[in-house]
Amino acid sequence: MSLKLTYRSLLHLTGCFALALTVPVTAQTAPAKKLTIDRLYSLPWLIGTRPEQPVWSPDSKRVAFLWDDDGTNFHDIWVTDVTDGKPVRVTKLPRLPMPADAGTDVAKLEQVAKAESDHGVSILKWMDADRLMFVFRGEVYEALVLPGMEFEEKPKKWSMGSANVTDADVRPGGYTIHCVAGGELWGIDTGGELAPHQIYASGKKDVGVEQFRLSSDNGEIAFVEADATRIPVRGIPDYLGDESKLTQVKRAIPGEPAAGRRIGFTSWDGKNLRWAELGGDAQDLITSFAWSPDGKTLLVDKSDLYTKHRQLLLVNSATGAAKELLREDDPKTVYPEWWSDWAPDGKGVYFTSERGGDYHVFYQSLAGGEPKAITSGKWEVASATVSAKALFLVTNQGKVEERQVFRTALTGGAPERLTTAPGTHTPVASPDGRWLADVFSSDSVPPDLYLVPGTPGVARQVTHSALPEFADYHWVTASYVDFPSGKDGVNLHARLTLPPNFDPKKKYPAILGSVYSNTVRNQWGGRIAHPTWGLDQYLAQQGYVILNVDVAGSTGYGKAFRERIFEDYGGVDVEDLASGVKYLVAQGYVDERRVGIWGSSYGGLLTTMSLFAKPGLYAAGVAGAPATSLYHALTGEMRVMMAPGDHPAEYAKSSSFLRSGALEDHLMIIHGMRDQVVMFKDSVTLEQRLIEQGKDVDLVALPGAPHPWDTEGFAQTRYAYRKLADFFARYLGEPVK
Repeated sequence: MSLKLTYRSLLHLTGCFALALTVPVTAQTAPAKKLTIDRLYSLPWLIGTRPEQPVWSPDSKRVAFLWDDDGTNFHDIWVTDVTDGKPVRVTKLPRLPMPADAGTDVAKLEQVAKAESDHGVSILKWMDADRLMFVFRGEVYEALVLPGMEFEEKPKKWSMGSANVTDADVRPGGYTIHCVAGGELWGIDTGGELAPHQIYASGKKDVGVEQFRLSSDNGEIAFVEADATRIPVRGIPDYLGDESKLTQVKRAIPGEPAAGRRIGFTSWDGKNLRWAELGGDAQDLITSFAWSPDGKTLLVDKSDLYTKHRQLLLVNSATGAAKELLREDDPKTVYPEWWSDWAPDGKGVYFTSERGGDYHVFYQSLAGGEPKAITSGKWEVASATVSAKALFLVTNQGKVEERQVFRTALTGGAPERLTTAPGTHTPVASPDGRWLADVFSSDSVPPDLYLVPGTPGVARQVTHSALPEFADYHWVTASYVDFPSGKDGVNLHARLTLPPNFDPKKKYPAILGSVYSNTVRNQWGGRIAHPTWGLDQYLAQQGYVILNVDVAGSTGYGKAFRERIFEDYGGVDVEDLASGVKYLVAQGYVDERRVGIWGSSYGGLLTTMSLFAKPGLYAAGVAGAPATSLYHALTGEMRVMMAPGDHPAEYAKSSSFLRSGALEDHLMIIHGMRDQVVMFKDSVTLEQRLIEQGKDVDLVALPGAPHPWDTEGFAQTRYAYRKLADFFARYLGEPVK
């Protein structure tokens, strides 16, 4: 047997290290290779494949996760043992064919696009210490995972017919799998005595199960059923194919009925169906629900549609009767980041709340009384996990752009820091609380999986995702700056990316973007909802200064900061972004005549509103899928804007298309024609208004793109990003006369 040392295996030999010692990519010698949009957005990814969904075995000895060591979008299952931290592939699932010689052959290019967008396994759970349940292309499988076994050739499959499985879990002991397929609740006897069988189905069109939770020991299932029958149907034109067609979709706008939801209970065999008596309105939001340790009571975290009235309810699963444990009322809550779960002894619940101004963890006893603060301080808890003996917290304590892991006693006390590397940690605690499976990245380190001790100790790297080619490029690392808002003096936090070989004596063009909330994060690429990490690196290489500002509504800065956006989409945020321009110009290295702005969705609204409200401040702007009409937003935006019938002036003020006549600078709109979130119609309406008003606008229509136009299809992403880059080069490349 020969030993082949690859780039990754050499890295693995040094895999036991403290995360604090991670070497920034900027410490590498600047290479000759130039970044291109074509290479950044093609497979295999230069940064490799991000590990996803780490899940612990019941005995806390192994972690299963989704990954691909070749850097594609396809996820197979891998397992690592806490004793050695070596990643072992346990599935080798079939992939779609990808022609190597596609050229300009449209049929072959369509095959390539399908293969590139095939993500493989979507759901992963342990059945017991040696078996895994997973969902692959909508069907449920079982894989055996034994020590020394590399992968199973033909994992066992169960089929629920033609319906795709969207949620799945395994009952303790591993003998029964439950799943949601086609809006119906199903059960699978893994011993093979019963074929997959339907447990519950509404029998009604547009009414179906969304998600469920299994009780610990008594065979009960709690599930959420969504009713979309009252939601209006709208047509989305589709021009691809032999004939144009109108795709009918359920799509409500503010002021129209939203989906109704209720919680049901049933036994494992579908008998004894009953419904929870939650009270309130059918359109109320169910944030989360969780079984008590004894499997008799369901904790339900819910609120009204506007998220202004929150309740923690205790529901008796036998009768469906609900008792209010806690209520919080706040007329200005805009972006709730609520979490709640049971204490291990079942005598109380933990929950996060911003009642003190920052999101912190509180404990509420079932016996009543006032909630007890478990954490406190001028920082916020981003997430929390309850284990048998401690709480694991992810917070921004220390630096607002970071997310570090802390451990605290169930009764509270000073949190003990477990991670040290600057960046963003997303941990999953083992059942015994001794280990964390941590997907970590920073401004200088792409995402990888690490094993972190549950008490202070040395972390161990499991995956090494970046390709060897990654080291051939120069990657710039962001820094963080602060400046006051010109609107109200509030401190603003921003992420600043400077060009390679930056010279503060020179004058550079600058781009604000992608503008949105929660963009200022020390993680690979900053905001990861869009794959702008590569675009930002490319634009910096081209000589642009890049600035991202955490506008109002962003988390981590306290309740008062978030509430600045209440009933003010496109208002205070536009002023905060303008404050960013002022800051850059004041540093002396940005040419104020060559500043651009871009963003997508709400960021597109901010781009258009910035151009319309601040003529002359920006030389050019690119608005992706811009939400220019709040009248056509999703009903969820009423968290910020309330109902249009009661707040007409606020909706008019925040709908940028009504201010189009003020455009003086260069505007490009990029929009997917299949967008069901922000209607393509709204961009057409805006373009027509600009035509009639004698203005200039470039419209880039993407016929096959949905709302996330830069995340679905590499050819589409490359095309759109090239358009964006060329647009900025045209109008920011030379001093504006």
